[in-house]
Amino acid sequence: MNSVRDTCPKCGLKYKMEPSFYFGSMYVSYGVGVALAVAVYVLMLHFGLDLGIAAIFGVIIATLVLLMPYIGAISKSIWANFFFTYDEEIAQKAKQNI
Repeated sequence: MNSVRDTCPKCGLKYKMEPSFYFGSMYVSYGVGVALAVAVYVLMLHFGLDLGIAAIFGVIIATLVLLMPYIGAISKSIWANFFFTYDEEIAQKAKQNI
C-alpha cells in the first residue's frame, strides 16, 4: 500500500534517487497532518459543533487515522516534486510509445 515503483514504466525515470529518499516525505506528512487537523478543527467551529476538548481531540485523531494512507501518498508526491521536474518532450515521447 505504501510502496513506490523503482522506475517509471514508460520513460524509465528513476523514482528513488538514493536508498532512503522518501524518508524526507515524513516531514511533509507532518505538515499535511497538522494542516488537516487545523482544517478539521475550523470546520467543527464553523458548523457549530460544541464538543468538549476530548471529543474534538478524538475527532481530529480519528480523521488523521482514517486518512493516513492518503496523507502518506500525498506527502510522497509533494516530496518527489521538489526534486523531479516535468519535461514535456519526454512526456510526449512516452505518450507516443503507448
